Amino acid sequence: MATGSRPRAGVDDVILVPVSPSHRRRTRVLLTVTALVAVIVAFLAGSWLGQGGALDSNMKNSELRAELRDARQELRTVRHDLARYRAEVEVADQAREQLRQEIRGLRDQSAELEEAVAFYKNVMSPGASDAPMQVEKFEVSPENGERRFRYRLILVQSGDNRGYLSGTVSFALKGSRDGEPVTLDGGELLGENSDLRFRFRYFQELSGTLTVPEGTRIDALEMTATATAPRRAEVVQSLPW
Repeated sequence: MATGSRPRAGVDDVILVPVSPSHRRRTRVLLTVTALVAVIVAFLAGSWLGQGGALDSNMKNSELRAELRDARQELRTVRHDLARYRAEVEVADQAREQLRQEIRGLRDQSAELEEAVAFYKNVMSPGASDAPMQVEKFEVSPENGERRFRYRLILVQSGDNRGYLSGTVSFALKGSRDGEPVTLDGGELLGENSDLRFRFRYFQELSGTLTVPEGTRIDALEMTATATAPRRAEVVQSLPW
């Protein structure tokens, strides 16, 4: 059985279609316009997205600035309150210190008044003691100068104080010099205007200064008060140096 052969495509089957130059130009223009449109669309899309991000960023920045303003205002308020509280505390401390000083002063005055009352009770109580004369106070304190000291002595007449008691006071400084015991006559060491004589009915205060010689170590100051009229009496008191 004979079979028919199928025709093969060949060069002779190619059909050439002529393309005009104007058609090619239109095609290029169309492609160019399409590309430009794509670029513009991409640019606009990017700008829109960028503006959206910028808006979000601006909103966040505005919120942060508002929070910063609030924090600064709160800080100013806290600082103002702190300064006010500090001032109030300082005023309260000053008031408390002033009250303490006033209380201390009142206590000192009360102690002085109690001492004065006891002193005058002793002075104005005849027969309170068998001794005609007593030492109410005897003290020594540093004076201006390295080796100068001031003494203060208060003598009181006890018992019958209708008359005046008169007499003298003497001092003796007991200590050591060059390792040897020594007793110095206080009369030779007294300063000017030092009181040694007394005459009183109720009490009398005697005071003066003593200058200790260099190289002498004083351990005690001994005071002797001797009344000669109208009654004889003697009081001896030693004060540690």
